[in-house]
Amino acid sequence: MSISPLKLAISAFALVSIAQAAFIPPGQLIAPGLITNSDFDWATTNVQNNLEYFNNDNNFFNGRNVVFNENDHDFLNAKKSVLTSKPIGRERKAAALVSAGFNNYNNFGVAQSFSVGRNTSFTGLGVDTGNGSEKFEIFGGDNTDNEKTVTMQVREKSQSESYGHHNLTDGHTGNTVIGHSPLVSNVMRVHGMGIQATSSDGRTKTNPFALEATYNQADFESTFSLTELQELINGCLFLGWLNTAIDGNPNDITGNDRWVHAVQGNFDNMPSNPNRHDEHGVIGNAYIGTLQEYIDGTATSIPGLTKLAGEIRPGDHGGDPDSNTVWAIVDHNSDFAVVPETSTYALFAGVLALATVLLRRRK
Repeated sequence: MSISPLKLAISAFALVSIAQAAFIPPGQLIAPGLITNSDFDWATTNVQNNLEYFNNDNNFFNGRNVVFNENDHDFLNAKKSVLTSKPIGRERKAAALVSAGFNNYNNFGVAQSFSVGRNTSFTGLGVDTGNGSEKFEIFGGDNTDNEKTVTMQVREKSQSESYGHHNLTDGHTGNTVIGHSPLVSNVMRVHGMGIQATSSDGRTKTNPFALEATYNQADFESTFSLTELQELINGCLFLGWLNTAIDGNPNDITGNDRWVHAVQGNFDNMPSNPNRHDEHGVIGNAYIGTLQEYIDGTATSIPGLTKLAGEIRPGDHGGDPDSNTVWAIVDHNSDFAVVPETSTYALFAGVLALATVLLRRRK
């Protein structure tokens, strides 16, 4: 499958415009190298006892408009993976979607289990939530370890994660895991793909895989955001990850924990001190297109950085407004959901004008 000229035009224009318009603090384009574990002790440095640390952007790498330079940013090219085909007969399963009440973030339905043998692909593991066309599906390489049992569970987004409980002025208040970005989809938890012991901040490393989430149009529109294309271009519609360590304790989920971008939980292809407290603290820009178009192509989320067709690179992310999907290349097992921005971030007029014209031509 090839990428349409239209999507290439939107992607190229959007990436250039964002790179020109975004402000990066001095020194933030210096890449100190790869990380494979926590950058600091979350038990000591967290939003409950050291909030000022998180309010200072200079403490974090903020490289959304990074342009690849092999001399300065070779860490961005460090880890890639190749997908393998879905085993014959493997299909997504129907998962039990249960209520999370106001803020019962751990109230998941009965797990659906998948057995993945050694040298067998992870591709095709997935669940349908029963909420219209909403689904989550994994695309990955072969299991290089002993047989694994992968579980996937779903829950409804809680009332506190829904539109109306977001805070447009102060961001996170400590009353809910969302700030100014309510959830679009319900929540999926995946466990069992780990390749090493869980880290002190609660993350479990896996081999790289692509996670695709499909949401319902009505659920997106209920957040009163701009169009999906506009939100994707501006980094405001993405696959989210619930960071459970931000309050200092990764073993529970409180109102001080936060939904952030899924790639922030990655172990590989990350700089020191990634911005794991901010929904928009990501490296690179959304790839505008389907996951299959990304897989088949050579472009990544980093301008100037390429990959081979058939490869995936941890840290890449994107979405397709036509098929109501977002996706990310991750290497951790966690809780995931679709997160939008409710049209409060500054948008670039040139990008929106072009995107609107091109979108109208497609109809």
